[in-house]
Amino acid sequence: MADDKRWFEKRAPEMAEGWWSFYNAVEGETVLDKKTKALIAISVSVHGRCPHCTESRIKKAIALGISKEEIGEAIMMTALLSSGTEIFWAKEVYDKYLG
Repeated sequence: MADDKRWFEKRAPEMAEGWWSFYNAVEGETVLDKKTKALIAISVSVHGRCPHCTESRIKKAIALGISKEEIGEAIMMTALLSSGTEIFWAKEVYDKYLG
């Protein structure tokens, strides 16, 4: 029988167990609805530049009935906030050297 454990489950089993508990609690029933969670997950995966996460979260959102337009808007909102961060995060340094 093949060992289906992921690397972190093999090398840090107690921490992995805690992470899976956290994962299941966040993914479970909470005050946020599934659509909101799915759009947040897409935004975070895009911002984190994780191709695997982005693909899996877009697929999950589509399976939940979230429209491509809604997904597109979530990605654009992520792009807007990400670019704003790049423009404004080091204001003092920018002003000091660029006036």
